[in-house]
Amino acid sequence: MIIQPDIFRYNRNPKLSPWFKEQLEKLISYGIYHNDIQGLQTSIVTDLIEYKTKYNVENVYVGISGGIDSAVTALLFKQAGYNVTGVMLPIHQDHDELDRSREFCTERLDDYIERDLSNFFDHTIIELIDSIVHDGIEDDLIRQGNIRCRLRMILLYDIASKNNGLVAGTDNFSELALGFWTLHGDVGDVSPIQALTKSWEVPALAEHLGVPQSIVEAVPTDGLGIANGDEDQLGFSYLEFDTALFSILRGDVDTDELTDEDRAIVEAVADRVRSTTYKRTNPFNLDHPVDTQRYDVLTKLDNYLRS
Repeated sequence: MIIQPDIFRYNRNPKLSPWFKEQLEKLISYGIYHNDIQGLQTSIVTDLIEYKTKYNVENVYVGISGGIDSAVTALLFKQAGYNVTGVMLPIHQDHDELDRSREFCTERLDDYIERDLSNFFDHTIIELIDSIVHDGIEDDLIRQGNIRCRLRMILLYDIASKNNGLVAGTDNFSELALGFWTLHGDVGDVSPIQALTKSWEVPALAEHLGVPQSIVEAVPTDGLGIANGDEDQLGFSYLEFDTALFSILRGDVDTDELTDEDRAIVEAVADRVRSTTYKRTNPFNLDHPVDTQRYDVLTKLDNYLRS
């Protein structure tokens, strides 16, 4: 057994089936689950410094939710020498999440802004989108959640534009693959942790950076009240998702070896990735019917002018 105990410590549902344990051990041996958290931090911070120099931008605005992703993102930008401002935009938000957000911003960031958007959200729902009802139906809650994200992004980009800054993206790789985010609502300008796994790299880096333990241990949630947390809503843990995802990516899934329960999880992971492909390819730009290299030429010009 070569499973690192810290992996289980960072996950709230650590009980894995024999197949998932075996696959996790393989992923550890391949280096997907690795111990070089300092190297991870150094590489990301170096890239952020290079971006700051190349594009001559120093101000960054991070939407702070009280969760681990936004906290890690903010501290990485801070280590890279940016002027980091936390932006709290609560919409009927849980009080514990708000308390964690304020404490983090006060103690760890250069500055923070707090604006309650609850009335703005209510007005939008009631006056503009009255077809969305308040009866707890999941589809309605998801639609409301998308509106929340997009309203927050309106404010984030306005604040960043006013202060010649950029908006940080706070999504991780697991959320990216799951499609567990809102188009035109979660995606910022620079996303330091979008390549990092939720089940290992994000929490390990969080502790390495000194993120408060209350945030590290907080249950991942979308804050929409659809379920008791992300994993409850998904029906499997982030550790199971990441393990299945990387096993699928490596072509290392023999369905004949799976129990019915394991097969159901693997199929659910594949279905989730398949059904959200459109998000990761948005916008889908059609090629010019004659000049098929037009986008490539523009990209080359962008690279030349920025060099």
